[in-house]
Amino acid sequence: MKKLFFILIIAVSLLSSTTYAKTMYVTDTLYIMARRQPGLDFKIVDQLSSNERVTFLRAEESWAEVSFRDKKTGWVLKRFLTEETPKPIQIAEFKKTVTAQAEKIAVLEKENIALKKGKAEMVEVISNLKIENQSLKEVPYRIILLLTGVGIFLFGCVVSMIIQRKSRRRKSSLSF
Repeated sequence: MKKLFFILIIAVSLLSSTTYAKTMYVTDTLYIMARRQPGLDFKIVDQLSSNERVTFLRAEESWAEVSFRDKKTGWVLKRFLTEETPKPIQIAEFKKTVTAQAEKIAVLEKENIALKKGKAEMVEVISNLKIENQSLKEVPYRIILLLTGVGIFLFGCVVSMIIQRKSRRRKSSLSF
């Protein structure tokens, strides 16, 4: 029983300690001193922070003379300088690019929806035109059938008139 109670107390204490934990990060902000002359003994002109843009002017041993905000100049240790664009600046530029691309995608998606709608309308128009085309193809056959029918009717009328004339002539010749 004492073991169970002891295990329960340990479990509760372990669980309660994790509830108070929170995630934190170590900052990478670094400040370097810009000095009047190359060397640690000279007066500090200003502080430069991480990712701050400077213009390299010249170098002496492990020191570099740089120009920074408001055309100030000073000497800093070369090991703190890099030609690579800092990651936070690259990330900010990528975020701008991503935002611009997302806006373009939204515009293209709207255009795609409009084009799909237009396509559906065109498919319907094409379908109607095919039906109309088919009916127009049938018109000459109907006209031919009509003309054939009219021709047969007229032929029948002519034959009938000829037969009636012949039968009248025979009757008239018999009646003498």
